[in-house]
Amino acid sequence: MMNTLKLEGEKHNIKVNTVVPIAGTRLTEGVLPPEIFERLKPEFVAPIVLHLSSEGCEENGMILNAGMGFFNRAAMVTGPGVLVGDGKTVPAVEDIHKNWEAINSLSGAKEYANAVAAYGPMLDVVSGKKAEAEPEAGGGLTVKEVFERIPEVFRAEKAAGLDVVFQFVIGGGGGGTWHVKVKDKQCEVKEGAHEKPTTTIKMGDEDFVKMIEGKLNAMSAYTSGKLKVEGDLMKSQLIEKLFKF
Repeated sequence: MMNTLKLEGEKHNIKVNTVVPIAGTRLTEGVLPPEIFERLKPEFVAPIVLHLSSEGCEENGMILNAGMGFFNRAAMVTGPGVLVGDGKTVPAVEDIHKNWEAINSLSGAKEYANAVAAYGPMLDVVSGKKAEAEPEAGGGLTVKEVFERIPEVFRAEKAAGLDVVFQFVIGGGGGGTWHVKVKDKQCEVKEGAHEKPTTTIKMGDEDFVKMIEGKLNAMSAYTSGKLKVEGDLMKSQLIEKLFKF
């Protein structure tokens, strides 16, 4: 629930976090030592709630334990995993058993901002790519040429019912700022910033060109930090469907 609200709230600069409170109850009053129970008052949880509710809080999507004046962060992490089988035949239970050590391993586990990002390593392994592998050098296409060609590669048949604005902020010497508006199966590309973009894509110029040319996997770029998405994350996934270079 927190992750869903976090994604929805990002569009309006609303931060959503979760507090896991540890407090005394009538059930534990006679079990815990009096000095411990005394410190399990809700007042000892309240400060972190106030911090997360303040204008100065920049955290988003975090889980925080709080109790007795002690605070720490909890996180979901994903292990490296292993590909079982050849992808054509469903693995047998025996295959799971044989690979259980690798399946169960949390060695090198990573935290992902959302479920979409967590799919990245899985897709890289299944497709035979390595998430950390450096892609080949980009070709002669420039960032400016990419946006000049967007109306040509726009797939109007995939845009039925859509009303979105994609803002692109491309860094580097060959970068710049463009926004692409898709509405009523029409595509409009303009240089500069849009007042209310649906989603904002931030990327370096070389990596952006490599991604457009298919030499850099978008999911790998996102999970490695080369691609940053602000606003509606789910809408950003429409870009690959709407524009085919």
